[in-house]
Amino acid sequence: MEFKLNAEDSSLMIHSAFVTSQNNSENEWTNFISKVKLTAELKYVVFDDQQGRFIDERKNQFPINLLVDPYQVQPIFHLNTLIRNEMFTKGINPDLKFYSILKLEIKDYENLDNDHILVLNIEKFKIDD
Repeated sequence: MEFKLNAEDSSLMIHSAFVTSQNNSENEWTNFISKVKLTAELKYVVFDDQQGRFIDERKNQFPINLLVDPYQVQPIFHLNTLIRNEMFTKGINPDLKFYSILKLEIKDYENLDNDHILVLNIEKFKIDD
């Protein structure tokens, strides 16, 4: 999922995550969660306006942990994770910039089947899809 951040105070709240499965085997979701990693990446891309060429980018990437409690029986994760936009300077230019893209991505450690889906319950502030 990729979002466009509209302001320096843009934010995304991930309230919870839920794993669904097309096959109804119990506890299959624990196998799925053990094989994936959810990451968030804030990105600012610089373009040459006249040529439209890519020049440089600034990234800040971090994990969103889906930790399984040993007594957990449902595939629901209450994350309550707030991702806030950040201000920074680029090079020697003193003007403050803010990240313009937020990307949420599932990275798999091993080959996964397509039987599982991770559904996120999110709330957006000054963000477009």
